[in-house]
Amino acid sequence: MFRVSLESIIAIYLAVILCGVFFVWVAAEIFRRGREHRRRKYFVICSICDHVFEDPSENDLAECPRCGTMNERGKVLEI
Repeated sequence: MFRVSLESIIAIYLAVILCGVFFVWVAAEIFRRGREHRRRKYFVICSICDHVFEDPSENDLAECPRCGTMNERGKVLEI
């Protein structure tokens, strides 16, 4: 059998734990961005009253529920 010091065991243990936490964090970030992208796909901002609403239809034009204006789908940008 080979000898391993206590410092080596602790260093390996910490490295494995940190790598595991890093990969879980990266996977969670990828899934969060995917969910956010799917959710934002249906958001529309009215060009007249600035009302933000969700329209799950695939039409190019969406009617604003507040003022009735037809709006083109555009990318929703965060400020």
